[in-house]
Amino acid sequence: MYKFIHPTAFMALLTIASAAPAADSGFYFGASIGQADSNFTGDIHQSLVEEGFSVVSLSLDNTDTGWKLFAGYAFNAYLAAEFSYVDLGQAGGDIVIGGRIPGRINTTMDMDGVNLGLKLSYPFDDQFSAFAKLGALLWNATATANANLSVGVGTSSQKDSGTDLSYGLGLSYAFTAHVSIRGDWDRYRLGSDADADVNLWSIGVQYLF
Repeated sequence: MYKFIHPTAFMALLTIASAAPAADSGFYFGASIGQADSNFTGDIHQSLVEEGFSVVSLSLDNTDTGWKLFAGYAFNAYLAAEFSYVDLGQAGGDIVIGGRIPGRINTTMDMDGVNLGLKLSYPFDDQFSAFAKLGALLWNATATANANLSVGVGTSSQKDSGTDLSYGLGLSYAFTAHVSIRGDWDRYRLGSDADADVNLWSIGVQYLF
């Protein structure tokens, strides 16, 4: 069977409104949605060339909707531990094959994981703060290749997983003592055969108990 290489897979504007001062510590949870963007560059075709196929063209789709559910505990206004489930969407490529076995191969990779880390915040005032995050992503990836060639059709699928570095930056604005809006930039490393770096730009709502 053919060998397929895995394809990989905004800081949002914050609306400012009058609000009450935010609480400094306690449990919190929230949800964010935005865009996942991978650094996939096109090495996907290399294994096909090595197998003797003639690659006519390669088109990539490295962006998709991404989202996360998060929960954490703020020890004070500066330090929190945060846990999240992250869906990094799907990245893929479409390859046109020429030569003696012409046709098309479509590949996709779905990515998600669980992230654990620390969040360091700097409050500018009672409502507006900036933060940085550092942690580890326990990720899963499923790569699928669908081939439609002159000699027939076929599907190949492979799963991979691992634990790699994650980090990010963000801004938060507290509308009340409990409700905040936050914009996050997160970067996740997927190592092993997945070999991808994925950025997630998202905006979300956080509730502090």
